[in-house]
Amino acid sequence: MRNLTATFVLFALLATPVFADHHKTTTKEDFLKFCNDLEGRWVGEVTWVADWPGLGKRGDKVTAYLDVTVAEDGHALLLRFYGGNGSGTRIYGYDARTKQIKSMLVVSGGFVGSSIVYKKDGKWLEEGEGSLPNGTKSEGYSIYSYSDNGDKLEITGSGTVGDKKQDNQHDVWQRVSKTR
Repeated sequence: MRNLTATFVLFALLATPVFADHHKTTTKEDFLKFCNDLEGRWVGEVTWVADWPGLGKRGDKVTAYLDVTVAEDGHALLLRFYGGNGSGTRIYGYDARTKQIKSMLVVSGGFVGSSIVYKKDGKWLEEGEGSLPNGTKSEGYSIYSYSDNGDKLEITGSGTVGDKKQDNQHDVWQRVSKTR
């Protein structure tokens, strides 16, 4: 019985990519396009969709800033966020094994999360989950819509914190400069 259990666990670990959600896969070229689309300095109007420890309260409107740079010889996209009472750092990278753009996020108030990014109907979608400093689970998705030759970005989406639905996200960003 022990060997059967060990075999099942090993199969589950190794088979995960086989059972991956293939409509959410991307290519390295997709990742480079995502980097190009998001790179630069941005200023935005953000409304907190939930109470975010260290950042602000649900419904608060803040002016926020993004500084997004390509790093690690093009293998990473580093995003620094400044808004409300805090800041956050997100790093994106392309996972060639799972064929996914993945990210990790840490916010000054103690929120930690991860996400995957993929393209659907010509727009970037980001699906993620994380936890507040007290362990409360957060889940959500965002849709990135560009206009004005890529210099205006609207991010819409929704999600949950614990068992409570967040307000709908609708943030508007304007690119101030592009480094490349």
